[in-house]
Amino acid sequence: MARTNVDFGMTGFDHVDLRLKDRAKARRFFVEQLGLSVLGEAADHTFLLLGDQVLGLRDAKKGERPGGVDHIALRVDSWLGLRSRITRARIEVLAEKERDNSRSLYLKGPEGLRIELIYRPDPETHKCANPGPPAVPPSDDEDDSG
Repeated sequence: MARTNVDFGMTGFDHVDLRLKDRAKARRFFVEQLGLSVLGEAADHTFLLLGDQVLGLRDAKKGERPGGVDHIALRVDSWLGLRSRITRARIEVLAEKERDNSRSLYLKGPEGLRIELIYRPDPETHKCANPGPPAVPPSDDEDDSG
């Protein structure tokens, strides 16, 4: 008997986090060579912005294999009833996290892949607790007057 699809209200990708051995080198590659913008940074991660989607660069923790996907995050349009729909679908919930601007369920996916279902009340924002570096103001040498 075919199983019917469960509607989790997914609207698209929110972000993908990569696990890295040399985050600084990866940051330089994505920013300087591919032109992504820095959204925010902390001691163990960097968030880069491409359009309205985020690429997370994370330091591999002790015992983790670098060079792979830490998790993928899929945006959902509603939090209401999400956990019960996940339970009915018999998907294992690994963790739940609530932040100022979002809520997440972390799920166990195939082959050990971690999947985050994330709800943002304002989907136009993707705030970071550690905002990126401030913009560099133009220098006085760039005066056009003359």
